[in-house]
Amino acid sequence: MRKLVHASVAAALTFALTPLYGQDDAPSAAEVDTETDAAAEPAPRRRLSRSVEEIVVTAQKREENLSDVPISVQAFSADALDARGVKSTLDLMKVTPGLDFGVQAGDFASVFLRGIGSEAWLTSDPSVASYVDGVYYSFTPSLIQDLGGVERVEVLKGPQGTLFGRNAIAGAINVITKEPDFDDRSITVDNFSGSYSSRNDLSINKTTIFANMPVTDNFAMNVSAFYEYDAQQWSEDASIAGGPVPAKTTFSGRFKFRWIPTDNLEMRATIFGSKREGTSTLAANINPTPLGQVLGIDGVKERARSPQTDLDMYGHLSSLVGSVTAIYNAEPFDTKLILSKQLHSNPYNYDYDGSEQTFAEFIVHRHYAKINEAEIQFLSNETSWGSDWLTWTAGAFFFQNDQGFDPVELTVGGLDPQNLGAQTFLGLVEIPDIVVAGTDLVLPAIPLVDDLTAGFPSYALSNTGLVETESVSVFLQTTFKITDWFSLTLGGRYQDEFRGVLDSRTAIRVGVPGEIGFRTEVLDWQQARDARGGTALGIPTDNFRPDSDSTRAFTPKISLDFRPFDDDTLIFLSAQEAVKAHSFNAFAFYLPPAYVPEETIQAVELGIKGSLFEGSMRYTAAIFHYEIENLQTQFISLLNGGALSLDVAGDARSIGFDFDVIVDLFPSMFDGLSLTVNGAFLDAEYTEYTNGDGQDPTTGIFLDNLNDYTGNRVTRTPDFSGSVSLANVWLIPGGTFEASTNVYHNSGFFYVASEDPRYEQPAYTTVNAQLSHYWERYRLRTTLSAENLTDEFYTTGTLILDPGMLATLGPPRILGLKFQWTF
Repeated sequence: MRKLVHASVAAALTFALTPLYGQDDAPSAAEVDTETDAAAEPAPRRRLSRSVEEIVVTAQKREENLSDVPISVQAFSADALDARGVKSTLDLMKVTPGLDFGVQAGDFASVFLRGIGSEAWLTSDPSVASYVDGVYYSFTPSLIQDLGGVERVEVLKGPQGTLFGRNAIAGAINVITKEPDFDDRSITVDNFSGSYSSRNDLSINKTTIFANMPVTDNFAMNVSAFYEYDAQQWSEDASIAGGPVPAKTTFSGRFKFRWIPTDNLEMRATIFGSKREGTSTLAANINPTPLGQVLGIDGVKERARSPQTDLDMYGHLSSLVGSVTAIYNAEPFDTKLILSKQLHSNPYNYDYDGSEQTFAEFIVHRHYAKINEAEIQFLSNETSWGSDWLTWTAGAFFFQNDQGFDPVELTVGGLDPQNLGAQTFLGLVEIPDIVVAGTDLVLPAIPLVDDLTAGFPSYALSNTGLVETESVSVFLQTTFKITDWFSLTLGGRYQDEFRGVLDSRTAIRVGVPGEIGFRTEVLDWQQARDARGGTALGIPTDNFRPDSDSTRAFTPKISLDFRPFDDDTLIFLSAQEAVKAHSFNAFAFYLPPAYVPEETIQAVELGIKGSLFEGSMRYTAAIFHYEIENLQTQFISLLNGGALSLDVAGDARSIGFDFDVIVDLFPSMFDGLSLTVNGAFLDAEYTEYTNGDGQDPTTGIFLDNLNDYTGNRVTRTPDFSGSVSLANVWLIPGGTFEASTNVYHNSGFFYVASEDPRYEQPAYTTVNAQLSHYWERYRLRTTLSAENLTDEFYTTGTLILDPGMLATLGPPRILGLKFQWTF
């Protein structure tokens, strides 16, 4: 009778748990019966947390477990990204300490990592290299990527000058999308609808569709499509050209093909296209200078998300990227070849002053990049000579790019002098005549007082500024297993990069409103100048230089890896160098193209990673010291070239400590309770930055050779940034229920090297929360989310201009509902 009762109870439990686990995964009666053989080992718990998992990464160009890679890497699977509410690369900073992923002037990204980055994002390259499926992206407006259909994202911290090479002096962001599968035919639809707290209408809708389609047993394809409608974060009384702010729309699609014709050959092909339309260039002038105040800008109103500008703004970012990858696995090594071609276009306009007055505006008729890449890798495998003690990776990389503006037009003038009231600007009667160096051209002075009786001059300058780049590099990295617990890694990369001015010309139209005026091409530059030499009033002869140059450099690496204990603890000590090539700014209206020399970094890092408490806690920690020479930066001012000016921010250093801990809390009591704690403490400062350019502390107007910034903090670098995430998953009839929260804190930073408090991002904290239900039988997940729950006001990027600080604002509170269905 007792056995019969136990059997009946076991059968009843099996029936009850079938909807919970699915028919195939439901426990059998024997598994439920607690009276079975006591000597049998207990079945492992079913881990439910989507944040605690072992991840395979390619941080060293080969697949390895994250815990075995002697590099500071944070990696996130698609599930972990979804659990933490990360939807795009912009959100990565909320889960990656020490990372600042900003955006300004619409779609231009500026990425800093561990205190290293670059303000020179307009015509130069970022200091954190971005890769998607092995393809290097250098066009900054295209770095912001939706993360639908990804397999994982890896954030590599510190210089990656050997394997990732070109310009990876601060680190790399490596996005890997899902490969086509030969067995699973499925479609996943992910739809998010949300509303900003600053608007009353439904203002956001995002839809992602991912489909995997096996064709034969060795050929498959997948498709990922993304659509976004965003009525934007501005309040309902914000306006452009007197009308409402239109919605921003984005569409992208990725087609991937995978073919394995033989056992040792695999072919992949990818076509990716995206299009973004809208007014992403709209910004809020939250700290107007005296000039901005003369123009009627009210920073308080701007902080209320109510900018009102005179320009009918637009932005039309589009990208088309094609790539082919071939992988040949054979004796005595594997070979991988990646070929790609990229076409990016970003026409837009920008209200320079951000006011309702017609003062200055940029109209970019054509901003493009044409990029060709090729990389070949040779990787040792198990059949390679000495494979039991030697691992190596070698290869070569080719990069060619034509990029710039063709043309961009700047219009200055049209101010009604009566709007100046009784005050004068800067105490001056006028901004002096601008004498164009090397020519007889004089741009007429701009009167700035209310007793003007003549007409007010209007300038229209048209500039073509194009830069060409061709880079070739070779690399080799070898790891010697000296003992079972000690390994030595040696690596190096040689880079030869040519970069020069392809075209730099300016045409001018000057007139008085209501009159015809004149227009003519006046400048065709055939030489460049040192960025630190020359102003609008003239350039010393010895500061002129050729309009092309080459950066040739060898950057070595050495790393020691230790496994001193009888567990998975890994200690690594590395020293390496990396280089970011020289750059030219061909985008200037009345100055020759500016040249800045190559930027270099020497880095030392000591790190540890491992697990504790039978694997329920995983940790990574590192301390590091960076020395940077010739830090590249930029400014934008009408008074220094009419637009963009490059500068060299001297030398800098960054010393810091960062950590990441993931804990599976109380595993004997909970199946899905996890805690993530991470943080980065940074001490990054300019060690030599004399005669620095910048904004006058009284007027806000740009001046060159303004001050000594030595000892000041590096821009966009907080003393501390980090996050805490807590999530729990409960088994419920039919599936699971998940609750999670993520708190991110940033201690604040300056946008300018002068540490001017007007251009500071104060400390801020954001709180995100999610409630999610997964119905396992139908593979349907429903998520209720709240982003920036406390409605914190903060900026994600700025342009510091003569009229003030034009900021891209972080989103306000967003409440949303998401459905994710796989069938």
